[in-house]
Amino acid sequence: MKKEPWYIHQLTQNELKIFVEKSRNEKTNDKAFIGTVAPDAAQRIEAVCGKKVKKIMLESEAIRHSFKKASHNLKDDDLLHIVNAINTAQDIKISNTPHQNNECLEICTNISGEITFVMEVRIHYGGWLALVTCYRLNRGGATL
Repeated sequence: MKKEPWYIHQLTQNELKIFVEKSRNEKTNDKAFIGTVAPDAAQRIEAVCGKKVKKIMLESEAIRHSFKKASHNLKDDDLLHIVNAINTAQDIKISNTPHQNNECLEICTNISGEITFVMEVRIHYGGWLALVTCYRLNRGGATL
């Protein structure tokens, strides 16, 4: 039986937890469809960057990058809240740093403290938001 492409099946919360744990601990280059952008969130994002986004993805490399730096101050379950954070965040701005020639957004929200998700806007890839990195503010400020 042929395995369906990653972009067909949206992960459940439990599958997302397993994907994040596996990505943190293994050198994989996997991708996962983790959620859709709510219509009102898509409007807020379009108002900021002028681009239409529909779906949210995670890549294992971005997960490893985010968690490998202690200065990112992340908690084990922070990425389990990313879809809700994107869909409810009011603090959205364009990042000064593009990723692979794509514009990025900084989406700041409160998950037991202020956390920023830096999301690449992949309009040529079907309107996906893809995590580049994330970090939690600490007393000394955030460090990338």
